[in-house]
Amino acid sequence: MNFLAELMESTKELEPPRSFWYWSGLTAISAVVMDNVWLPRGEMKDSKEVYFKMFPNIYVMLHADSGLKKGPPVALAKDLVRRVNCTKIISGRSSIQAILKELGTSSTEPGGKIKNKSAAFIASSEFSSSIVEDRAAMTILTDLYDRHWNEGDWRSLLKMEIFSLKDPIVTLLVATNAAHFDDFIGLKDVNGGFIGRMFMIVERETSVLNPLINELEMVPNREKLANYLKTLSTLKGPFQSLRGTPAGNLYHNWYMDFYEQIKKQHVKDDTGTIQRFGDSILKVAMLLSLSRDTSLIIDEPTMHEAISQCERLISSARQTTIGKKGKASNIHLKNLILEELRTREPHMISHEQLTKKYWMHYDSLTALSDIMIGFHDAGLIKVENRGSVVVYIMPDLAVEKLNQFMAGKRGD
Repeated sequence: MNFLAELMESTKELEPPRSFWYWSGLTAISAVVMDNVWLPRGEMKDSKEVYFKMFPNIYVMLHADSGLKKGPPVALAKDLVRRVNCTKIISGRSSIQAILKELGTSSTEPGGKIKNKSAAFIASSEFSSSIVEDRAAMTILTDLYDRHWNEGDWRSLLKMEIFSLKDPIVTLLVATNAAHFDDFIGLKDVNGGFIGRMFMIVERETSVLNPLINELEMVPNREKLANYLKTLSTLKGPFQSLRGTPAGNLYHNWYMDFYEQIKKQHVKDDTGTIQRFGDSILKVAMLLSLSRDTSLIIDEPTMHEAISQCERLISSARQTTIGKKGKASNIHLKNLILEELRTREPHMISHEQLTKKYWMHYDSLTALSDIMIGFHDAGLIKVENRGSVVVYIMPDLAVEKLNQFMAGKRGD
């Protein structure tokens, strides 16, 4: 069974954005496998030791206007995890103290088995109303995300209460809108790593229009989906090493190229999303593999999908946090584009080439278009349509003036 394909097919007639179902499905898988499976990172030569184990827990936030049907995907994921009954589900309104207390409390499973794992699935259709406002809440959730650095006991002292958790592992699926996000998420949460660890799924429109008057061809088969998740919950052990595999080679090449471009283009990301981007891709690759089978093997198509899905999310994180960082400035991007056209022979670049090379620097295609319109109005570029291709050309006079300016700027 392909869990994610089944979920997506059975919800195609429903209004919530497709990406909301997709990421809710991945989060449900994350919640049931907990820390039972992992990907070895930094394997030692001639040894079974590894630098650390990467676990597939993720934090996902569905971000859309009020009324855009964020609740149903969250509710479905929560119900599926509840049916598996292997991890604590925390929903409703809670304080961070109550969440930690719940994480540290043992429970008895049917048959008398004691469940003392500090594992939880935090699920809420409105994030701002799910956690009582507390300056420490996001900081603690940020720390708990990094399960690979929290082996053994994790201790916290809050308001005279000591919480001791054993190998804590937390998965989070929440939804919010722009107004609640801006009110609830502070600058320290944006720049302090919480948002950098969050998969921000931003949508503006429903998938389809459906008043739910006529009969549906299908709805999610919750029992079938939950049974597959139950199978996943029994898995234990490491994923196959990526070393020397097609998927590993793909990831290695992507990683080196991506971060070389980050260095070369001096990309600045206050949220930390880009710095953690490589790890995020591997987490998604694990979950995609688990959605398809129980082999604990990441193949090349799965890695490719993980990279593709995650690359879409960088601009989402920037769009949702732009107000937290003050008015956005495009000066750096403008300079990059002008330098590209000045030094590139024959001083032209297509729109496709431009967006592909500098996609990490802008929040939306509208912002990029506004820059190019400004350049055109200032006489710095000409815009031509060559067939179906839009081309930006820097005239010789503009090239000469920029060369003179740069020569003076460098003191030549």
